Amino acid sequence: MKTVVIGLNHKTADVDLREKLAFNGPKLEDGIRQIRELPGIKETVIVSTCNRVEIYLTVKMSKKPSNR
Repeated sequence: MKTVVIGLNHKTADVDLREKLAFNGPKLEDGIRQIRELPGIKETVIVSTCNRVEIYLTVKMSKKPSNR
């Protein structure tokens, strides 16, 4: 398994973009549910504050390389 981190913060994105990508309330629950439904995703954590959004994923590595 591998851990993947995707994120942005106040240094890499302006406030308008951070507001669009922020997770709160139902959007947080929906985001976690949708990510967990993706093939190969074992665990996920979303950290969303006024200054940053980070998504941590644990993914199962396939033995066969993907052609994506």
